[in-house]
Amino acid sequence: MLEQQGMLCITFDMVKMATLDIFVNGYAEKLYRKLAPVRFGVETVRDFFRRLRPQVTFGADGEIGVSFETAGAEMSAEALSEVLDLPQRLADGRRVLVIMDEFQEVEHLLPNDGFERVMRSVIQTHRDVSYLFLGSRHHLLRRMFTDHHRPFYKSALTILLDKPPQNESVTFVMERFASVGFSIDEKAADKLVAKIENIPYYIQQLGFETFRIVDEASRTHAVEADVEAAYTRLSGFNRDQYEQQMLSFSQAQKKLLIALAHEETATFDRDYKARHHLGISSTVNSAKKKLIEDGYIEHLREACRISDPFFAEYLRTE
Repeated sequence: MLEQQGMLCITFDMVKMATLDIFVNGYAEKLYRKLAPVRFGVETVRDFFRRLRPQVTFGADGEIGVSFETAGAEMSAEALSEVLDLPQRLADGRRVLVIMDEFQEVEHLLPNDGFERVMRSVIQTHRDVSYLFLGSRHHLLRRMFTDHHRPFYKSALTILLDKPPQNESVTFVMERFASVGFSIDEKAADKLVAKIENIPYYIQQLGFETFRIVDEASRTHAVEADVEAAYTRLSGFNRDQYEQQMLSFSQAQKKLLIALAHEETATFDRDYKARHHLGISSTVNSAKKKLIEDGYIEHLREACRISDPFFAEYLRTE
């Protein structure tokens, strides 16, 4: 709809950006393909950069390709700024919307919030470019924009979206399998979505692991048993991590986590605290506040729950 109104929209998936090098090359490549006119010559493209040396290619369709010879560990803030400034410099008076999906993943690109600091300093000067930051691990995303120690503090309007309808998530899973020449039973897709509480981030994680199991078995069709096997495998992968996490919690925090794993709640009333032996309200509130700050639980409109469904399963089976 926005593009029909004349706005250029560019979607960028941060989940795929394992390193700063990958981000720099992928971001520049996508921006040039979307925003740069074909008439841009090699020298014109190079004029955009003072600290990075782009390698420019032209495809058979005339589209421009850009990559950089750089090591992420050696990239300076000034060099990264040049790349992050590309949307504004290429906008040329046009309205542009940059959509960064799973934006919370940028915190892994540079230590000590380094990526966020550089990006905030650059995009706050952009007049023709708007940004939409999305993330399914919203406790991490919310912290980026509400923690006064973080660079993006109060820099954007934050909106909590509800989960997608269950049937739409099931359709998404089936379509993703079909897109790579595989298939999955509707019942299996429904089980996959239900197992991880219809949370988009974990739908992708469990879906990929299910695909791997089917592919390893030299099959192209996934059934419910494959979903169960994938869920068990992922739970096992994280077990050591969860055991280490439990050692860091206070007794009150452990009790609260175990209670929420077995029974989500929005109220923490007297009956709930009595059923789970949680103690007095001040102790519960203190434990809850700390666990929310650290991203282990989240308080949504309908209930307070554990953020990671695999962690919740671990707690239920201990």
